[in-house]
Amino acid sequence: MMRAGPSTGLLRPPFAMHRSLRRWLCLPLLFAGASAPAQDLVECKRIEHDQLITASQETLLFLRCRARQVAYEAPRLKGVSQRVKDDLVFACLDQADAVEHQLRVRHGYSRDTLARQRCELSLPAPGG
Repeated sequence: MMRAGPSTGLLRPPFAMHRSLRRWLCLPLLFAGASAPAQDLVECKRIEHDQLITASQETLLFLRCRARQVAYEAPRLKGVSQRVKDDLVFACLDQADAVEHQLRVRHGYSRDTLARQRCELSLPAPGG
């Protein structure tokens, strides 16, 4: 079965869908093909305005550390495309960027001040 595209009038297969819809439909693959810790990767959703207003430096540090952990774990996910892995990493980075921007604009922090705190992740040693 073929359908006409919205603006071109050309036929397209029924599985051709909008990119964002395809991304949300692929997320259940994480639950089917990934380990339990990897399931947390889908938690990087857009931060609501109310949450942005109340965000603190601790929130920013948490989001940065989580984004770093996601970037470390995403390549190990099995059964999902590279695009989905990249989308997960960038969603988490976007959260941290939004909070950093809010802290700089609303509370007058500088980039240097916000960059001083570092993540101390206990990552597993390579090969073990």
